Amino acid sequence: MKNNHLLGAIQAFISVADSGSFSESARRLKLSQPSISRQVTALEEHLGVRLLQRSTRKLSLTEAGQIYYEKARNIQANVIEAYESIRGFKERPSGLLKISAPHTWTELLITPHLNGFLTQYPSIKLNIECNDNIQDVIEDQLDLVVRVGKLKDGSYVAVLFAKIHMILCASPAYVEKYGRPKTPSDLQNHNFIQYLTYNRLTMTKEFISKEITVNGSIQTNTASVILSALQQHIGLSVIPDLLVQPLLDSGELLDLMPYAEIEVDGFPVTGVYAIYSNRHHLPAKVRVFLDYFRSQLNNQLKDTSIKEPLI
Repeated sequence: MKNNHLLGAIQAFISVADSGSFSESARRLKLSQPSISRQVTALEEHLGVRLLQRSTRKLSLTEAGQIYYEKARNIQANVIEAYESIRGFKERPSGLLKISAPHTWTELLITPHLNGFLTQYPSIKLNIECNDNIQDVIEDQLDLVVRVGKLKDGSYVAVLFAKIHMILCASPAYVEKYGRPKTPSDLQNHNFIQYLTYNRLTMTKEFISKEITVNGSIQTNTASVILSALQQHIGLSVIPDLLVQPLLDSGELLDLMPYAEIEVDGFPVTGVYAIYSNRHHLPAKVRVFLDYFRSQLNNQLKDTSIKEPLI
């Protein structure tokens, strides 16, 4: 007898023993009487002993049946207790939530909203690991990994955390000193702060694209260095709007070509993704984190669709 059939047969046997009737047991379990009878008979055949004494007037437990009934009731109670102990993980946001996110994204987009999140969900404890490297959700025992760009490993689930656009930025002081680029080709005459070794940009407006090669005095693997270099008026760069929107709003940085869609080395960065391991039975603590911070991040974005010529 397979395990799933065995558990059903045990439940049927306990119900018959409690009610003293196959028909009453069938009513309680919402099954047919022949189905209950077949399950109990199959259990007896599986065990090789008779559990019930059947007569036209009543049912009673055999000696073996009484021993098995007591053990089976303990098993049933343990199963129910186990279910109750973890039910809150699905229905009530609680427990330790382990998250990995890039350093800059954590500092600028997650930490400002921690108090609001924990006030709303006081039964959740957060363990936030700042890491710019790609991490394995299961191997590193994480509930959620936040990353820019789409997921390559199809064994995990990636949901859009927030939409982003790449923004060409510089400080007003830099623009005053070196001039504002008016076309993509002008960027080749500017000091460009590069992310890693990516030095090709594709700028598009209304199906018209222009590909250019840029270079500069700084290459880095983290957005925090790019932001600092921009604020120190060292050069210009492209960076996700979510990271610079407050600086654009304050005027500390300028969006130099708000009319253009920008790709880096032909790879369009269009979103921040939350990665987790299982499509089914998503814990409530993960679901509310996604909902809360998705709302907070999207509130930071603004429509800046200024119409200007591309080339």
